[in-house]
Amino acid sequence: MTAAVRRSGGRAVGSCLALLLTVCPPDRLSAQVTLQPSLGFRYTSTLVHDSIVSAIAVRPALAPALALTAATPIKPGWSAEATVDFSWSHLARHEAGATVELGGLSTLAVQFGFRRQLPAGLSGRFSVGGLKYLPSEQSGIFRAGAGGVFALGGAAVSYVPAALQAGPWAFGVEARYDVHQFITGALRSQGFTSSRTVHRVMLALSAARVGP
Repeated sequence: MTAAVRRSGGRAVGSCLALLLTVCPPDRLSAQVTLQPSLGFRYTSTLVHDSIVSAIAVRPALAPALALTAATPIKPGWSAEATVDFSWSHLARHEAGATVELGGLSTLAVQFGFRRQLPAGLSGRFSVGGLKYLPSEQSGIFRAGAGGVFALGGAAVSYVPAALQAGPWAFGVEARYDVHQFITGALRSQGFTSSRTVHRVMLALSAARVGP
C-alpha cells in the first residue's frame, strides 16, 4: 500500500508537470517569471485519532511555513505556477487533557497549478502535487517509515492592495488550503485499515518580484 501511495503521488506530480510544460513551453516560462516568497503559519488537522479507552489525537503543532512560488503568465488574467513549500513543527499526542511531544516533524510539498486574477487586487489559485513527511526520528506512527509521497490538492486566495506595490515588489496576504490522505506502515500494523483525510490551512504574508 505504501508503494501504491508513493506511485499515485508521483503520477499526480508528473502529470501536472507535463500539463504545465504543455501550456507553458520553456521559451514562455523564461520570458517573464514572477518569484513569490511567502512566510506564515500553518494549522494541520489530526493525523491519527483513536478512542479505544479514551480519546487520543496525534497532530502537529501550529507550524511556521515558508513557500517559494515561480509564476508565469499564460494568457490575460491567468498564470501558471510551481510552488515549493516547507514547514517545521512538533508532533504531539493529546489525551485526557494532557499533551505529550513526540519529536520534530517537517513537511515538504511541491505543487503545480494555475492562478486567476480577480478584481480589487484579489486572485485565486488551484493546484495539485505531492507532500512528504520528514519526521526527526523513526518512532511512534513513523517507526516503519513516513508513508511515502501523498497526493495533494490545494487552493489559495491572495490579496495584494495597490498601496503595497513599490517598484518591482508587490506585498500582500494569502490564505492557502490543501488536503491529502495519511497513513503509515506503523498504523496499518496497529489495525488502521484506511487512510485519514488531513486538512492544512496556511495564513501568510507574501511578496512578488517580477523578473527582467
